[in-house]
Amino acid sequence: MPARRPRQRPDLPPGGLLDWSDSRHWAQQARPCRYCDQPTNLRDSSRKPAHKTCAEDAIRQQIQDAAAAYENERLI
Repeated sequence: MPARRPRQRPDLPPGGLLDWSDSRHWAQQARPCRYCDQPTNLRDSSRKPAHKTCAEDAIRQQIQDAAAAYENERLI
């Protein structure tokens, strides 16, 4: 029997909210959010400036886009 691959963690937890309580998500200097261009001290997991809510919305949109693409592939 082949070895099982570990499950990938979903991008968003079941409640749909990211946990940015770790201090690594904070920077002293405000920079424009990568999504809305408004200033923020928050940083995403890649250390790019992003509001938490903007990042959550972007992840939701990516999930919806992937689901739609999957559905379109099934119909072909």
